[in-house]
Amino acid sequence: MIRGSLVVAADNTVFKYPEAQLGFTGGLIASAVVRIPHKIAMEFMLLGQDISAERAYEVGMVDKVVPKGLELEVAGGYADILARSAPLVVETLKEFSLATLNQSPAEAGAIARDDLLRVRFSEDGAEGGLAFREKRDPAFTGR
Repeated sequence: MIRGSLVVAADNTVFKYPEAQLGFTGGLIASAVVRIPHKIAMEFMLLGQDISAERAYEVGMVDKVVPKGLELEVAGGYADILARSAPLVVETLKEFSLATLNQSPAEAGAIARDDLLRVRFSEDGAEGGLAFREKRDPAFTGR
């Protein structure tokens, strides 16, 4: 299962993080500094001011802003694309992304070598190449 990978927000969504103004924190929000630009993360965490959906999109907090009521439809479109994608590749890219947020590309590459080879020589890897050569949609199995 892929959690937290893509974010679709309604155009009337407002993001707010008021803990500094309320006098408490769990501290977990601090990881936002590696997911969105540092200055934006600090603004979001420290000032507690509203951030509109459009601003959230501009700074990379959300992937897409859609008219209110279309969020599930658009998210479902993303899910359809993922359902047709190679599960091992999607899973591997997601894991690498989360595991390497604080690593250099060289460190990530060294750590990732075994996983990349597992995907490359998987049944899905062979099926993807065969389907491409045969000009047909692949039938991925997640193996």
